[in-house]
Amino acid sequence: MGRVIRHLLTGVLALVTLPVLAQFNDSDASTVLPLSAEPDSNMMARVLTSIGRPSECLAPLAVNKIDGEMTSVSEKGFLITPGVHSINGVATLDMTNCPFIDKNPTIPTAIDLEVDFAPGATYYIGYYHAPANTAEWKLVVWHMETRPSTLLP
Repeated sequence: MGRVIRHLLTGVLALVTLPVLAQFNDSDASTVLPLSAEPDSNMMARVLTSIGRPSECLAPLAVNKIDGEMTSVSEKGFLITPGVHSINGVATLDMTNCPFIDKNPTIPTAIDLEVDFAPGATYYIGYYHAPANTAEWKLVVWHMETRPSTLLP
């Protein structure tokens, strides 16, 4: 059976994780909305973080920092206002298909992922963890979908 590791990308290994509820503090109110806020979804970008691709060394991400501010959003994803935003968080690494073989046992602190979000687009964000080189581990947008303009108001 493979190993699953929960890695806080800001530099700390988290051994126990609690469910992250869809809660937003006042500073996030204008930037982030829950995925269920459909009336505004065509004017915002959709960020999906709970889907990984273990066979491609892409791990799901629980976002806990947006634009340099600690935040609490759903582990499944959220809506975000268009424009450039930085994101960081906690990844769940499935080491079954991507075993840790780097001779350097140090896992680097992940640099915030900066994305220019487009309205109506969906971004799949995860953590890439190359088995042979921890220096290549980073947050990535591993897939993006755009909706046809007919869906926009």
